[in-house]
Parts: sequence; C-alpha cells; structure tokens
Amino acid sequence: MKRFIFFIIPIASAFCMIIASCTKNHQYEYISYAVVTTFASEGPGVYNPSGATTSSFNVPSGVAVDGAGNVYVADTENELIRKISPTGVVSNLAGSGQVGSANGTGMTASFSEPLGVAVDGAGNVYVADAGNNLIREISPTGVVTTLAGNGQQGSTNGMGTAASFNFPSGVAVDGAGNIYVADFGNCLVRKINSLGEVTTLAGNDQVGSTNGTGAAASFNLPMDVALDGAGNVYVTDYGNNLIRKISPSGVVTTLAGSGQKGSFNASGTAASFNNPYGIAVDNVGNIYVADKGNNLIREISPAGEVSTLAGISGQSGSANGPGAAATFNQPDDIAVDGAHNIYVADGANNLVRKITQ
Repeated sequence: MKRFIFFIIPIASAFCMIIASCTKNHQYEYISYAVVTTFASEGPGVYNPSGATTSSFNVPSGVAVDGAGNVYVADTENELIRKISPTGVVSNLAGSGQVGSANGTGMTASFSEPLGVAVDGAGNVYVADAGNNLIREISPTGVVTTLAGNGQQGSTNGMGTAASFNFPSGVAVDGAGNIYVADFGNCLVRKINSLGEVTTLAGNDQVGSTNGTGAAASFNLPMDVALDGAGNVYVTDYGNNLIRKISPSGVVTTLAGSGQKGSFNASGTAASFNNPYGIAVDNVGNIYVADKGNNLIREISPAGEVSTLAGISGQSGSANGPGAAATFNQPDDIAVDGAHNIYVADGANNLVRKITQ
C-alpha cells in the first residue's frame, strides 16, 4: 500500500508523532507587491511509463531552482524528478514512474516517495529519497547514483552507503559541496561532506525543542533545511511549529515561532506557524517558509520579523493574483532564485506556483 505524506509518515521513535489541530489566530499582514501565478501543471496527473507525459503532477513535494532558472521538482506520488525550463516546459529528468531504488540513467532509475530536492552550482541534483531512506544524486546528464544511505532505517554515521537514515525529507547543498539533510524520522539534522562522510550536525534521536550545541539540541520531525551565505542552516521543525537556526559550529537556536499552532505575524518567538514544511533563503538573508497547515507563504526578515507573503489564512484554494488574494492548498516546499522569484510546490493542488516580487 502506498504511503501518503499527508496522513501516515514512518518514524524512528514512537514519540515522533504529529498531532493535527487548527488554531484560528490570524493577523492579516501582507507584503503587497507579491503576485502569485501558476508556473506549471493544470491539476493532478500520473506519469505514463509507455512514454506519454503531460505537464501534470501528483503531489509535488520538493522544489529547487538553479542559476539558469530551471526548476526541479520532486513529483512524489509519480516517483519522478521533473525539470521545468524557465519558460515552463516540463520534462522528466529521472525516474521510471515505478517504486524502486535502482540507479541508472533517466527512466532506468527509480525512487520511492522522493520529497526534497536541491541543486548545486554544477547542475547536480540531490534528492531526499524518503521511502528508500537514501540520499540520491542526479548528474546534469540524468545519471542517478546513491550518495549516502544503505536503505535501512537507522541513524548510523559513516561513509556513503555505510550510513543510514530514517525517512529523509529535505536536502540543501552549500558552495563547498556539503549536503545537509533533514532526517525526519530520526529527528536529526545530518551533514554529508564532500567526501561522502555522514555525520550528525544537530539533534539526539529524541523528540524535543531544546536549544543547544550539537547533540544537546533536539527537534520534533525536522522537515526541511536551507542555507545562507554564511553557512547557517535553517530548519522547519514541523512537529514543534518552529523555525530553528543552526550556526556553522552547530549551535541550535529558535529563530521564529512560539511553538503553538497559529498564523500570528510578529517578531521571532512571538510569531506562530502551523506545521511549517519547506524553507528557503534568498541572497540578502530573507527566509521564506511554506506554512503548510495555514496554507500560507511566510517571510522572515533578517531581523526576525515574520510576515505573510501570500495566501489567505485558513483558506485553501488555487487562486492566483496579488499575495492577499491568492490561495494555496497545503504548500509543501519553496525555493527562491537570484532575482527573488519564489517557486512553491503546492502539494494538494498538484501545482508548481511562482511568486513574483
């Protein structure tokens, strides 16, 4: 039976549980210059292995953008990694459309519930292959290899395929080739260096929200990671409804969120989120969050001020238009390009959206 990220998520610890609730605590503060459009897809669609494809998606859960404006999508329930050109042309980069863990080129490779994607400066794409407990790499020519993980659930550190993960959900890459992983089921943030060695950057395998250094800190279902130019790692701490920050030396602090579910705009820990999912950082230090449970796109300024960039609090839909008039339906992931255009994997709408600022 196929697992759906909306309802059932495998976890390493019996304590890693998602408690769904809805808090109607809204402060309507919008950034007026944001305009939302549909970048790709016209609704739900399933890839046809015989060769016919459409520009439709089936629960797109991850999105990344390269320096040339190409957008990469983890098309989760189609078991594909898709590529969208700057003009909106959709193609299949890798995946057979069937569940598997085969390495190979293009359609000969296979994935199982790919969630997060990231792309480096050379055009290599990294995939959090959640259902396989693997981190995969796709070359610019579409050759898929396993970068790290042995396929078994675990939290073992080590070189490449000697290491283990538990439902890795988000990935990010820095300029030196280090990969950062939101190891969702283990409640850890992991690091894969340029040699392929996997270590634990922060977290201790236990559920919590403690700040501290390295293993002294704790998370509750970290979903996604993003990096700024100074090497700080930002984490959507999904189960805690928090945005966390990890310094290059591994010191974990809470950047934003009170820990209570809500959609309140304010500074730092006075603000609130509802199951924040995807995260991205632009080149001037603004942080963007796909606030999945609120159907919102939020922005955190470098000073820690939280505002709503797009979406109507508490309302799901697929309306395009100015930020305050646009709607989303459980947005999963978010990416930002050098021109500050934002791309959203609008999961339950089966769309990829674009926000122009």
